[in-house]
Amino acid sequence: MTGLELTLLVALAAALVLGAIAHRLGAPPMLGYIVAGLAVGPATPGPEVSREDVLALADVGVALLMFSIGLQFSLAELRSVGARILAGTPVQVALTMAVGTATGLAMGWPLIEALFVGGAVAVCSTVVLFKVAGEATLHTTPYGRTALGVSVVQDLLTVVLVVTLSALGSREEETIGALLLRVGIAVGFVAVVVIGGSRVLPRLLAIIAGLRSRELFVIGVAVIAIGTAFAASALGVSVALGAFVAGLAFADSDLTDSVLGEIVPLRELFSTFFFVSIGILLQPAAIVAAWPVVIALLLVITLGKAVPIAGLATLVGQRPSSALRAGALIGQSGEFSFVLAATGLALGAVEPEAFSLAMGAVVISIVTAEPLLAGAKRLGDWLDRVVRAPPLPGDEPLPGLRRHAVILGYGRAGRSVARVLDSRGFAWVAVEGDYAVAREAREAGAAVIYGEAGTPSVLDRASVATAHALVVAVPDALAARQAVTYARDRNPRLEVVARAHSEAEEAELKALGALRVVVANRELGNELVRHALRLFGVSEREVAAILESRRRS
Repeated sequence: MTGLELTLLVALAAALVLGAIAHRLGAPPMLGYIVAGLAVGPATPGPEVSREDVLALADVGVALLMFSIGLQFSLAELRSVGARILAGTPVQVALTMAVGTATGLAMGWPLIEALFVGGAVAVCSTVVLFKVAGEATLHTTPYGRTALGVSVVQDLLTVVLVVTLSALGSREEETIGALLLRVGIAVGFVAVVVIGGSRVLPRLLAIIAGLRSRELFVIGVAVIAIGTAFAASALGVSVALGAFVAGLAFADSDLTDSVLGEIVPLRELFSTFFFVSIGILLQPAAIVAAWPVVIALLLVITLGKAVPIAGLATLVGQRPSSALRAGALIGQSGEFSFVLAATGLALGAVEPEAFSLAMGAVVISIVTAEPLLAGAKRLGDWLDRVVRAPPLPGDEPLPGLRRHAVILGYGRAGRSVARVLDSRGFAWVAVEGDYAVAREAREAGAAVIYGEAGTPSVLDRASVATAHALVVAVPDALAARQAVTYARDRNPRLEVVARAHSEAEEAELKALGALRVVVANRELGNELVRHALRLFGVSEREVAAILESRRRS
């Protein structure tokens, strides 16, 4: 067995075992991969793999990771967050980076080393974000959308930081002209790949797809992603930037979903080596010896990002509970911090000891991400009770309504229900926790109350005690249960229809008194069954009977 084969086997086996343990403990598997790197690295006794081989494989992981980020980049998703938060995020990164840099300078580190560490602690991890919040929360709640938008902007800023700090951290002495030339090459590379590549690369891949061979398509995707990344490296541009702009070239292509589907397994495999490489490079003795510095950097990572983002969310009108949860979701670091710090380490701008201290703080921030979110929720719920909500334009829905519908959540589903009720002349009042959505709806003349769906005072303002129906369209399972419990207590005759994401949620809501619970995935399956049976000539009555039987089972 060759050295490379042994490295692959030992590193992957250790990552599999320790990643599985981390997963079983409810932690992100990446923590297990980092521990695997410690286990097979020089810092611990036992088997030791080739550091150079792992670092080379890690570069491929970085390239595939950044390529997939570029593929999923969405301007529409950014616009939905709001201009103030998008404009404020670079300010937050600059402030947090300044605090992190000042911490490094206080330790006596050189300026460029302190800048790399400051940049590493100033950005969050999209992977950890999805792990802690879940995809449904990120796309359907105000604080989730805010955190996701901030994360996307930080991803872009990380690419800028990698390019800029790589130029500044190079050990080669450069004149201003040479530095400007490097920046010009980077800008030119981005322009050529994004503008020219968006026309050429999708067509090239379409030709390969026309061969109807999946293995050739996978190879084609890998060649484009990795090839563009290392072409950038040959021009003096970072691998991360090269891979990111290659992904951008495919972002609006018809092949985006297919490319992403094929690249994800490769990305997950090779990104494992990236996290293993972090463990190999860590120096546990240095972390233990300088634990006050690690704690200081951890505070910069958590409070240094959470507080500014919570403040931005408050400025755009989010309730304290929502604003604090948005900040807490951002109060962690992960893969892009590793990318930035590892880039500085490779350039010799960051010493191994400083790298270990920064990465030790990053790893702890991953562990504390969920407790931080839980604490932010408790504090935010208390503040919601004592802080008065900002007023909305227009008139508050009149008290004393009777036999109306109360719609919890004025998103896409809630608006659909409201339009149908309007068309039949039925009265309704909606409750919406996103201030921007509530304000826009009130400006349009809709009967919308701003507040959290599960709050008793908000439900009282919606006259739930005299309502005929309660429509629960919020994705937050806890808020839904609280709302149904309080509403049924105030109005035992209230008819309740609710949404749920699982059969367990459905059972809980029905036990609380919901008449009908719609499970999204099951209803999607029912619609597919309906259309499939109709294609075979099954009557509508028989189809309805089959679907009703499926709902009861």
